[in-house]
Amino acid sequence: MRLETISGSGVVSLSDLAHVILPGRGRDKAGTGLTCQARDRVALARSLYDLVVKPSNGRIICSGYKSPIDTNGQSWSPPDAPAETFVGIPEADLMRTELIELGVPEDSVRAERHSIDTVTNFLRTEREGWFGDHRPVGIVAQRSHLQRMLRVIAPRTLSRGYLGIVVPEAEESQESRLASLVSACILAGLPDDQRAIKIAERRAEGCWRLARLAGIREYP
Repeated sequence: MRLETISGSGVVSLSDLAHVILPGRGRDKAGTGLTCQARDRVALARSLYDLVVKPSNGRIICSGYKSPIDTNGQSWSPPDAPAETFVGIPEADLMRTELIELGVPEDSVRAERHSIDTVTNFLRTEREGWFGDHRPVGIVAQRSHLQRMLRVIAPRTLSRGYLGIVVPEAEESQESRLASLVSACILAGLPDDQRAIKIAERRAEGCWRLARLAGIREYP
């Protein structure tokens, strides 16, 4: 499989990667399944498991609960955390389940199920120690979303090398400058410790709800 990459930090290449981060890209109207774009990310991550994760004994981290305005789904509790209740099934759990069904071993793929936008996908995954070490990571996303991750978000949230890996699209989607502006606002002046996660989540809730109320359709 031929992979298209976009430079991230320094001179990191595919051969340097140990891990993969798979940020969410939305759920269906029932809150129990993934969008087509999210499933395309899962398919590419499955290929990367064989190419970089398995040889390095690394991890795939599926990251995301749901967007701030997504209210789809009924109450659901994960088997490994029955005391927690979510509205619908978190994107991270849906992606992890699909990867396991595609043959990725359970202990090689984790679900970070609490983040609510792309900034907090990265903050929680890095600062909560989901990778388990400091080796480089491949960031999997469609080109438009990946550009925001690489230019705005990853430099402020990751403390490791990273490389963008493009998910192919039949017709490439476009992101406006607003998405990058909102992410930059969420990131502005965050402390360099665990407090950053809660501050960023409060900002994300407010910023993306205002954007949607204004009729702006962007993925957070």
